Amino acid sequence: MARASTFILIGPAVLLTVLPSTALQRREVPTTADRDLDNWKAGATCSVSYFNTCTGWIWAWSGWANEDVVGIAYDPCCDGAVLEATSTYVWSGACCVSWGFTGTIEVSTADSDGCPTTLLAQRSFFPASGLNVHTWNAPAVGPVALTITVASKYFANSMVLPSDHPAAGATGPAACGFCYPSDRETHSFYYGNNGTGRNCPGQPLFDGVCNAEWLDWSALFTCPVGIEDSSWGTIKNLYR
Repeated sequence: MARASTFILIGPAVLLTVLPSTALQRREVPTTADRDLDNWKAGATCSVSYFNTCTGWIWAWSGWANEDVVGIAYDPCCDGAVLEATSTYVWSGACCVSWGFTGTIEVSTADSDGCPTTLLAQRSFFPASGLNVHTWNAPAVGPVALTITVASKYFANSMVLPSDHPAAGATGPAACGFCYPSDRETHSFYYGNNGTGRNCPGQPLFDGVCNAEWLDWSALFTCPVGIEDSSWGTIKNLYR
């Protein structure tokens, strides 16, 4: 089991979380309404995401070490699904491609705890600010884990990843138990570090009240569609 986080309260509105074996931190910032992802998911059979920004606040996570691994486990929306694309949202990207900040992004099958198991596809990942979209065309037999391995070989990685904010923000109510159930299933994790050892199960993004979910991390699935003889009969009847 992952060890518990240590919380240090600095002032009325800034909460820093130090996860085991890393200097990873988070800070509290206001956000606008949910982003519109229709442009990249247009025509999709289904899109899966887990975040909720009803409080108007988000957590901004930073302080990544080289080989840190973060990710999310998606449940496909149908049997026989194919993972077509994923999106990740980066609050602030890394500086320069040639300075050792290019990591990897992977999709894998996942076990019941959301841990990556069998690798399905992999490519390089440079954290550019804003929505980062990747296409995959990977069969999804059961849950799928999307993971990012951070690279910061020469300098500290300036990437900031936002999550939703289950606890009450500086203004507004707590989301957990208000906008969504307090027993919301956890899908977003910090999986540890490839150099010092991965965590399985991954460590959730606990903010003192509930577990947070990565903001604007979505998966696009297509599903097989069968045409039965009775369906053709119905269509023909429409044109009599």
